[in-house]
Amino acid sequence: KDWDKISYRITSILPSKVVTSFATVLKGLKQALAGFMKAQAILTSITAGTVLCGLLVLRVDHAVTIAVITGAVDLMPYVGSGMIFIPWIIYMFLTGKYSLTIGLAILYMLVIIQRQMLEPKLLSTNIGLDPLATLISLFIGFQLFGFLGLIIGPVALVILNTLHQAGVFYEIWRFINEPKNTA
Repeated sequence: KDWDKISYRITSILPSKVVTSFATVLKGLKQALAGFMKAQAILTSITAGTVLCGLLVLRVDHAVTIAVITGAVDLMPYVGSGMIFIPWIIYMFLTGKYSLTIGLAILYMLVIIQRQMLEPKLLSTNIGLDPLATLISLFIGFQLFGFLGLIIGPVALVILNTLHQAGVFYEIWRFINEPKNTA
């Protein structure tokens, strides 16, 4: 309720350069979040479309429903579509439906390969980062924080990139190296 009052008081106290830098960083973070959501929506749509086409070729009942559910589950990193396909493939194998087992396994491999190839490029394009930097941030985030690091790594990279674009690091460096008056 009092957001406008609080933000006015804070901006009146802080130097204008800090307020401008903060606004630039906040704007960059909002754009990166929107880009991340857009990239995930595109990846999910591509996965659902691929699964739908594959299931139609395999003549599976309820292909549309399964494709939509697989697309939604695909939002979870590492688990993703495997949560649907792996138990399904095992069940089909155990029930002796080997042709469907092979078809589902091929479709699952196609979905995995497609996602692995498209995700870094789509994330980097929509967030505004280099694809290699995005891959490195995913790897480092996973190594440091495990499953949660797949989110923390790219978010940290986005924050660092936004701070760099806003000139915050330059201003800090300039402040550190500025000659001090010792009078």
